[in-house]
Amino acid sequence: MAEEQSTFTHGVVRIFPDGLLYPGTTPRFLNRIQSFKSGTTWMQEILWTMLFNPNLDNPQATQLLLVRSASISVDMMFDTVKLEELNLESMYEALKKLCPGKNVEDGVGVQCLDAMPGQRVIKCHYPLDLMPPDLLDKTKVVYVARNPKDMVGSYYHFYKVIKKIYYKGSMDTFMKLFMDKDVVFCPYWPHIKQAWQKRNHPNLQFVFYEDLKADPQEEIRKLNQFLATGLTEQQLKNVVHHTSFSSMKSRGDPMPDNGLYNQELHQTTGGFYRKGVIGDWKNHFSQELNQEMDKWIKENIGDSSIPFKMD
Repeated sequence: MAEEQSTFTHGVVRIFPDGLLYPGTTPRFLNRIQSFKSGTTWMQEILWTMLFNPNLDNPQATQLLLVRSASISVDMMFDTVKLEELNLESMYEALKKLCPGKNVEDGVGVQCLDAMPGQRVIKCHYPLDLMPPDLLDKTKVVYVARNPKDMVGSYYHFYKVIKKIYYKGSMDTFMKLFMDKDVVFCPYWPHIKQAWQKRNHPNLQFVFYEDLKADPQEEIRKLNQFLATGLTEQQLKNVVHHTSFSSMKSRGDPMPDNGLYNQELHQTTGGFYRKGVIGDWKNHFSQELNQEMDKWIKENIGDSSIPFKMD
């Protein structure tokens, strides 16, 4: 792993057989998740709004998204910084309320989700192989996939603004690290292929980011059927409007100014909701880099025939 990203407090670990590169605290939290009884930030907000705020009148909607719908992988993601350095009062208050007497160091997201009553919307960055083996027998899973060119561009900008990583290398260098499986949360292909192979499972909805961007009403209509939420046409329109890129951006970052971001760079690059467009990779890739990535995609996509839309 490159020096520019070697800032995780507990180092990093490789998880085999796929060689997944994750923060060093991951095994500790995976042990909890494997016994847990149970997409992107955009999908997270869409699903929460569909289930709990279709009329746009739920007062809880003003809470941070991470409080309303915590991430099961959020604790290991904070391994770049000591918890006491983060301004996460809202999450700590949720932990105190749901899990009185519990220790923050044992995980905020995992413990809150474990204690939440009733129906929950849970976000996770882990591949299916790291989740409970009976996950799809008990849970509805919405998997969001984005074309690898735009995804890695978005990830590059995210890496640059995280204060404790503060990646200073070029996009070309980052891309090569990404393709060589030397960026944390890589490799890309085993993750997406595991979900693609299960795309016809009745409890898994495979969603392409590009389709959601091109026709959000149609994709949310499909989710309405998949989740059996029974929303009316007006409620579907409410969800589409409330979860549009412009609406979410106007409400601000889903995380507070908590010491996690380099705020100056964060704001100059567009904040958490940076662009949300399809084909932005064209503004950043050199011809040589694009050719390298095309070759990498061809070598790895194999016979899976995942129908990516690059622009």
